Amino acid sequence: MLGAGWVAALLVAFGGASAESLEGSVRGNTGKQASSDTGPQDYYWKVWNGALPEQRDKGDHSDVLAVLTGKFTGPPIGCKFGFRGGGLDPSTIAARSGTNVRIENRDAFTHELSVEGLAGFTPLESGPGKARVIPGPAGGPWELGDRIYGHVDGHLHSMRELVACATVTPSGKFRFDNVPPGPYSLRILRGSEQVAARRVTVPASKTLKVDPLTMSRRK
Repeated sequence: MLGAGWVAALLVAFGGASAESLEGSVRGNTGKQASSDTGPQDYYWKVWNGALPEQRDKGDHSDVLAVLTGKFTGPPIGCKFGFRGGGLDPSTIAARSGTNVRIENRDAFTHELSVEGLAGFTPLESGPGKARVIPGPAGGPWELGDRIYGHVDGHLHSMRELVACATVTPSGKFRFDNVPPGPYSLRILRGSEQVAARRVTVPASKTLKVDPLTMSRRK
């Protein structure tokens, strides 16, 4: 019979160790900036098939992504991305360097994802329910687009020690679940930039609540 120490070691080795949560929020510069035009944004409604649902208002943090980086050998947690509502949701995505990231098409129409400057990636149409896989080589960030819908844009960050991803709500809140206890770097990505960072330690058997992070553009 295995002793308690051996059981604990096996749990850690095979992913059975406790997993906790981290909650936080961002403030300061919001996500996509509204146009300086006084008139309504109408390009979205000119899509010929009329299949796109209503977009959320600009400044809703849909281009902001919270990530944790650190020492972790399992697959990235919560890093699921896709097309939804006519665009990338969120439009800032992250992948662990040397691995692939899936972009699922959750819309009812076809997208053709493009990655500017990424050698070997060929834009191909992906219909509803399908997914495109993007390799995550070192470098970047890479600019994302859609050959069919010109208004779609986004950015892919390749991160060597990516542990987890969390989307940011319109009110600026985010939450990581199922994160193993330990020290991490909490990073806030927006578009091609990292706009905030903080060192955190996720405790065992407790949800860590961090103070709001203030976003600012890097000069």
